[in-house]
Amino acid sequence: MSRPTTDTSRSSGVAYAAVIDQEKAGRSKGRSLRSLIKLWPFIRRYPFQLTAFLVFLILSALGSLAMSWIVKLIIDCGFIDGDTSISLCASIANDPSNALNQYFILAAGFAVLFALAGALRFYFITRLGQRVIADIRKAVFNQLTLLSPAYFERVRTGEVLSRLTTDTTLVETVITGSISFALRSIATVVGAIVLMFFISWKLAFMVLAIAPAMILPLVLTGKKIKRHSRDSQDRLADASARAGEAIAGIQTVQAYTQESSERGQFGADIEASYDSQRKRIIVQSALTALMFTIALTGIIGILNYGAWSVINNKMTGGDIGQFVVLAFLAIGGASSLTETFTNLLRAAGAADRLVEILDEEPVIKSPTIPLDLETVKGEIAFQSVHFSYPTRKTKSALSDVSFAVKPGETVALVGPSGAGKSTVFQLLLRFYDLQKGVISLDSIDIGAFDPKTLRSHIAVVQQSAPLFSGTPAENIAYGKLGARQTDIVKAAKAAYAHEFIMALPKGYDTDLGEQGSTLSGGQRQRLAIARAILRNAPILLLDEATSALDSESEQAVQKAFEQASKNRTTLVIAHRLSTVLKADRIIVLEDGQIVETGTHSELVVKNGLYARLAKIQFDQNLEFSD
Repeated sequence: MSRPTTDTSRSSGVAYAAVIDQEKAGRSKGRSLRSLIKLWPFIRRYPFQLTAFLVFLILSALGSLAMSWIVKLIIDCGFIDGDTSISLCASIANDPSNALNQYFILAAGFAVLFALAGALRFYFITRLGQRVIADIRKAVFNQLTLLSPAYFERVRTGEVLSRLTTDTTLVETVITGSISFALRSIATVVGAIVLMFFISWKLAFMVLAIAPAMILPLVLTGKKIKRHSRDSQDRLADASARAGEAIAGIQTVQAYTQESSERGQFGADIEASYDSQRKRIIVQSALTALMFTIALTGIIGILNYGAWSVINNKMTGGDIGQFVVLAFLAIGGASSLTETFTNLLRAAGAADRLVEILDEEPVIKSPTIPLDLETVKGEIAFQSVHFSYPTRKTKSALSDVSFAVKPGETVALVGPSGAGKSTVFQLLLRFYDLQKGVISLDSIDIGAFDPKTLRSHIAVVQQSAPLFSGTPAENIAYGKLGARQTDIVKAAKAAYAHEFIMALPKGYDTDLGEQGSTLSGGQRQRLAIARAILRNAPILLLDEATSALDSESEQAVQKAFEQASKNRTTLVIAHRLSTVLKADRIIVLEDGQIVETGTHSELVVKNGLYARLAKIQFDQNLEFSD
């Protein structure tokens, strides 16, 4: 099934909430409620809210049951002359003119207390649920930030975000609603059945006989309703995905005059969704009619037997009135528990998916006693490194790679796509652990350092130049949180970004939109470069750092790099060989192995892979030089 496009931009909050609701409805159920126990560690942190909820839950259930006693009291004592054979009625019959009002005042008092208990129950369970779900969301996100890239190779990012949003929202709904409702229903049903046996065990058994007759239709039609509901959600998901693709590529749609085709396919998916919903509505309507028929017929039978008992003085009118109220509470509570149980199972499935993330162990871990890195010279060495990605274990990304970089040296990594250039960066940043060999920093195996400490001494400019929602100042300061404005501006000027930033409506305080979407590719690249310059780390990694720049901007940024690379170890990945002409050394990779090493001039003379790549990019008659 195709998934709906998940737009998390701030302008699409309503649409995003609708997507979450849609995904909630399509979530698979757990096999049992046992998974919900896994939420207990989060709940037990707040004993006061939990205790208060349980207290007011019990009071709320008792209030529901007490209302049946009020009905008995009004019928037996308040109407006609009252039944003075009942001691309570006799005690308040001294003032006949006011008796009826007293009964209703008493009922109103109970109603107020019942409403207050219900409100406080709702307050404490909602507060507890919101607090717990906030803790779960933070715990899941915290865990995601610790997981290694290998985890995200086997689990799609969209699925992870869906768990963080849809599954946590589903658990929130259940904690704040379904669990509270289920507990109150169970307490009310059990209490009502017990009281019914005290009033008339024969009538109580009649009520219990109704339950199987009501549950059987639910069991028989439940799968059919679920199938139609799931089909509808699938078709709606298809329509949403189709619409998202069409709108995202609207220029392509219009350029190829496919508007009618897209409208037709979207309409077909929507109609298919409607058709499935219509079938579900028919089944549910028939089920509702059958349930009401069974329930009302049963109640009528109970009333008939109760009326006969009253005539024969085996019960009072108040008894039968109280019994009917209790029967409605028991039958209504029991029937609602079926849907509640389904929601709880769905929440159990969501809890399973969340706990899967929380139980995931990061592949990259800090050693028990990590070495400190107070002063870093920037000496890097790869010694007989062998590495394969977890999802491609049969193919070597690097095979017996060895090289060393002196402190302050600038080394370029060159080669065709898939040669292993980016893998060198991935391993140096310790996003993965290699299978064989050693990578060292200042002659110490990088595995001896805490990964965060290691990475704090490295600045990176990625090929895609990822930015975040916010301002230019915030994006540059991401390289060094808490940086002064003067340092931010200085880094921007060094990256030749200051001029275009000042041309923005609010300068450094301009909102750039999601992922800096209002900027051009070259502008985003220069902001990323400024971020790396501000970090002022002893090691600088440049992955196709000028790939998105025009020739003029490339020359400007290249000068900034030359300045930034002074007294700093720099590794550069480049397909555009013009950006590495002045590198101290060039390492040529092919199929995960080093095939050549030297300066630009030395490699051209060798007439190997580098020379062939250079001839493709430069004028064949050009005489190369440093």
